[in-house]
Amino acid sequence: MSVRCRACIKCRSYVVIHPSNPVNQVEIKRFEKKHLGHTVVTVDINEVKGSYNSEKNNEQNKTAQQIE
Repeated sequence: MSVRCRACIKCRSYVVIHPSNPVNQVEIKRFEKKHLGHTVVTVDINEVKGSYNSEKNNEQNKTAQQIE
């Protein structure tokens, strides 16, 4: 089974899709709202892993930096 994600081509970031997880659905909506007007596509994770940044990791890093 392949893992899919929503990826923003302009910002080179992505969020993983977990179809049965309601919390993840909120994250996807937030991602799509943040990247409104950008080219956002659904792709296999292997197509973006390594060359794009995970949106979830970016948010966690920002939070950690704000605490420091």
